[in-house]
Amino acid sequence: MKLKICSAVISTLLLAGQASAFTLYEDEQTKFDIGGVFVLDAFQPVFGEDDIFSASRSILNMSVERQIQPGLTMDAKFEWDQFLNSPTSGRNNFRNRLGYVSINSDELGNLRFGKQWSAYHDVARYMDNLIIIDPDATPIYSEGTDGGFAATGRGDNLVAYRYSDNGVNVSAHYGFTSDGETSDVKRDYNYALSTSYDFDSGLSLGVAYLENKVEVSNTTDVNGLEDGDKQTALTVGGQYVAGGLKVAAVYTKGENIHKAGLQGGPRAEWADADAVDVYAHYALESGFRPYAYASHVDFDGENGVDGDRQVYAVGLSYAFTPGATLSLEVKRNELNEFSGEPSRTDNGGGFNFAWAF
Repeated sequence: MKLKICSAVISTLLLAGQASAFTLYEDEQTKFDIGGVFVLDAFQPVFGEDDIFSASRSILNMSVERQIQPGLTMDAKFEWDQFLNSPTSGRNNFRNRLGYVSINSDELGNLRFGKQWSAYHDVARYMDNLIIIDPDATPIYSEGTDGGFAATGRGDNLVAYRYSDNGVNVSAHYGFTSDGETSDVKRDYNYALSTSYDFDSGLSLGVAYLENKVEVSNTTDVNGLEDGDKQTALTVGGQYVAGGLKVAAVYTKGENIHKAGLQGGPRAEWADADAVDVYAHYALESGFRPYAYASHVDFDGENGVDGDRQVYAVGLSYAFTPGATLSLEVKRNELNEFSGEPSRTDNGGGFNFAWAF
């Protein structure tokens, strides 16, 4: 049994919301991996208030890969998490995170079916780094879940194709019907296209486009969405990774893809916006990794939703061992002239402990 974990890898996997893995069985044709992460969060959304969000959860994944012939393999992966203290329902919550089957050709690329990281995320992942809060301007998890419905993160019911060669990466997915955030909203269809280029210097540049058409029944409006509306995101970004340094910046022009208002506030409409965010961290040999994030979302006034929102966050992570990391993070939200309302701010913060096994 060969353990495939190091501190840098664990940090990357945890930031991307994926669990670690080690090989239980391997022969000339078949490999079977199993792994996971135990996570403990405690977060105060607004300083000075009594509400404290906390959730313990465990993540388990299993994957199998089999060589069909030289240059051709098939694989399947399943991943779940179990909330011991669910932040949404107040009870135990078992959730499917990933579940897919792939056909992989060295010459032709990868074809994958099921719940998986979307083609849009192949570029949006440049900003998928924060430990406690989610990126705001890059709408990976803006629906408040794992991005499954809009397929900005771990998309539901996707068929995706990917091909990489000499630094050039192209991907596309199509999403079949899926349930939305309420029983009145469903996905009609979803698709995304992305391409990126990885330079030898550590610089990567990419562009992605996503479209999600919705069906709304039994009502004329659900959180700003009407029947036949489209949620779209055109995202352009880049990152630079060298040694312990990572710097990333992403711009998104979105239609009905950003949630309006303060995080956790009364307004929850999907709205049109121009948005940009930046992130930087430096991983020290001592195990410390300081990081900082800033975003600006400018709502364009469509459907009466205007104003702008900024989010600032700083944090510090420390890797005790290759598999155990403690992170502290604080954030500040600023909402300016939102739909004629007075400007508002809130501050919050918390910690995250993750142990990969």
